[in-house]
Formats: sequence, structure tokens, C-alpha cells
Amino acid sequence: MSPAPPSRKPGTAALVAVAALAVAAIVSRRTLNRSEAPAAPAESLAQIAAPSPPAPREEATFQVTSATGTVEAQRAGQWVPIKDGEMLTRTDVVRTAAGGHAVLRLSAGTEIELRERVEIGLDRLAGGATVDLRHGKVVAHVSGTDGLEITSRDTRTANEGPAHFVVLSDERGRVSVAALSGKTKFTAGGKSLTLPAGSQSASEPGAAPSDPERIPEEVLLEVVWPAAEQRHGAMEAALQGRAAASSLVTVNGARTPVGADGHFTATVPLRTGKNSIDVAAEDLSGRSRQASATLVRRGPPPALTPEARDLWKK
Repeated sequence: MSPAPPSRKPGTAALVAVAALAVAAIVSRRTLNRSEAPAAPAESLAQIAAPSPPAPREEATFQVTSATGTVEAQRAGQWVPIKDGEMLTRTDVVRTAAGGHAVLRLSAGTEIELRERVEIGLDRLAGGATVDLRHGKVVAHVSGTDGLEITSRDTRTANEGPAHFVVLSDERGRVSVAALSGKTKFTAGGKSLTLPAGSQSASEPGAAPSDPERIPEEVLLEVVWPAAEQRHGAMEAALQGRAAASSLVTVNGARTPVGADGHFTATVPLRTGKNSIDVAAEDLSGRSRQASATLVRRGPPPALTPEARDLWKK
């Protein structure tokens, strides 16, 4: 009778099966992890695929709503005429010639008016703009929440809420400011003050603003005329006068400097016969006054014609 085969210990087959399943699970998990690597975020892919953004365009500042006479902008080193409706950028420098005039709009209700012989640079800030006034007179109208700052030399003038104000930078370096309505902040020489409506102030080069004073009710203009009749040999005549220091004075259309004390002098050419002399003064607020006179330059004396006579004849 053959011996019976050796018997296996209970549970051995089950252990083997469990081990086989564990190994299969590990292999399957590694394979799955290798095939399902996390995809790159869509944003990263878009950044890689997207082309480089174009260079930012120059931000527009003001729009030209009116330009009369000679009004020009400096671009690429050259002065070119500008027209109504044209947009100006923060790199533009704008000027008006004698007799020129322009109105530039920042937004609805906010604009600046350039009088003749003005030169400005432009820039745009958040919620407003800044203007660099090199010389001349600028009139500003600001409404709503816009902010407008006008710099000139070492001074700064800005609105405090809706305002209507004037800034004049003359040939002597003096900066004058008038608040026509609303409140205007004027800073110079390390000092700031607020001008209420109907007041004005001024700053000499490097100095603090003068105390605010009321805008005079009348335009000051006094002229001391030369003699009404001038000799024939007089090729010109000198006149002098007085106006407000912040006034713009012209004699026969030619700009005449006004001193810090308000005095001015001018020399006018004379021709034989009648010569009309017209003097005009425009104050800081834009009001004007004129004075006129006529000077007469005498003609040459009549030529003497000798008459031949026989002195010995009676």
C-alpha cells in the first residue's frame, strides 16, 4: 500500500494568492502614474504660446478743439502745424505764435486755453493731467473730479475741485496766478497757499508766493506820452507808463516788458506826418484797456532858392 502524499499546511495557498495580487497592484499603479502625468496648466501654455505684447501706444492727453493762427506741435525734433480734432500725446510740445490761439480738451468740461506766444509740454496722470508751462498765459477750466496741475519753473498750480484759473509765466521768470472761480492751490519757494475765487498771487524767481489779494475791479493803464509835435529830425519817440505787474502790455502790437513795479517803457519809430500810437494792457483775468495818441513829426523845412538881384540897381 503506497504511502499517502504529504499534506500542505492550511492557508499557504491563500497567502500566495494575496502576495500575487499585491505585486500586480503595485505594478499597475506605477504604470498608471507614468501614463497620467499632470498636464501643464492652460495658463502656462497660453503664456508660452502667446506672442510678445506690442509696445504700448503713447497715451493721448488732450484733444485740439480749436486752433487759430499759428499753432504747432514739436514731434521728432520738428515743429508741425496742428488742426482741430487732432489728439495730442504726452510727448508733444505745443506752442502758439503771435496772434495764435488754441483750446485743448482733457475731458468733457475740462480744457485749457492757450493765448498767443505760449509754449507748453504735456503729460497725463491718473485722474487728470499736468502741463509744463514754459512761457505765456494759460487759462484752465476744470470740472467734475478731474485734476489739472500746471508747473512753471519751480512753481505748481492745481485745482481743488471744480475751478477756473489763470497762470502767466513772463519773460522775467515771474509766475502769476489768478483764481477766477473755485479754489486754486499755488506752490512756490517751498510754500503753498490756497487762492479763493476772485484773488491772485505771484512769485518772483525762487521766491514764495505773495499774499493773496483781490483782483482789482478796473484794469490799470497809465501812459506818459511824448510831445504831440516832434521835430523833423526825430526818427523815434519814447513813451512810458504803468500797469499791473502781471499785465501783458503791447505798444502798436509789439509786446512790451512790464517791471515788477508795473512800469514799462517803449520806443516807437516815427515817419513824417501823423503817427498813431496804440497802447493796450490785458490784466491777469483777461480784461483789457487801451490808450491812444497821435504824434506828428514835422516835415523838412522848405528849401531856400536864392534870387539873383543887382544890388547896385535901384
